[in-house]
Amino acid sequence: MLKTLSIFLTCTLLLTVMSCTTIEITESDAFDAHRTITPASFDVSAFNLQPQTIETEDGESLDAWFLQRDDAVATVLYLGGNGFLMVKSRPLIQAYATMPVNLLLIDYRGYGLSSGDPSVNGVQEDARAAFRFVTSDEVPQTDKIFIHGHSMGSFLSAMLTEENSIDGYILESPVTDVERWSKRLIPWIMRPFVRFEIDEDVKAQSNTDKVASITTPLLIMSGTEDDVTPIRMAEELYEKSASTQKKLVKISGGEHNNLATTTLFRQSLREFIR
Repeated sequence: MLKTLSIFLTCTLLLTVMSCTTIEITESDAFDAHRTITPASFDVSAFNLQPQTIETEDGESLDAWFLQRDDAVATVLYLGGNGFLMVKSRPLIQAYATMPVNLLLIDYRGYGLSSGDPSVNGVQEDARAAFRFVTSDEVPQTDKIFIHGHSMGSFLSAMLTEENSIDGYILESPVTDVERWSKRLIPWIMRPFVRFEIDEDVKAQSNTDKVASITTPLLIMSGTEDDVTPIRMAEELYEKSASTQKKLVKISGGEHNNLATTTLFRQSLREFIR
């Protein structure tokens, strides 16, 4: 999720360290949208890949992939981070190919072939549209539904879990809240010289309050070498979670975007979904 914003802030801080300043963070800074072309490069034999177009309630069209298998006992809705594109998802798909699940991936509005431009409210509507799709008659239904959110997607995973009845949610490399995350980027010695002016829609994004009220089973995974969303955020969310069925998995040496390549990531997902 927040890799581009992290780089933006770091560069800005280097330029302003010797003087007091206000750093303005707008919605355009918070997103790292890209375009993509085709799903043809993915050929994971466990899945039957079905390209889909999902319509949102506010009129956008989302490019999506529904990956189906005949022995699926659960469906997973995956909500990626800020830089996520479906064409970058081979490690994730290969991880889920080791378990009997159907998997839905989407490109947020303004990403890949999806229409529109990204905004906080917009990607929230994208997540809701994706959830409606996996619970509709348009796809085969399974006994269980899980929502998996990475980084920026962790906000969406918690949001959907708060709004719906599901079997479990997964927060991978999660953020506590945007305002506190931005402050943690600044070394303590520089804090008297720098303050943030964050767009209100961005600032309002917080997982801390949500997990404290959600009792749905929860799996949190974080890498010990994550320099974008530090592991202490995952630890704090685990402590705040109201779930009586919760697990925190710390992946040694894991970074922000490579957890899906690890054996522990796959084992933890299998155990949780089982």
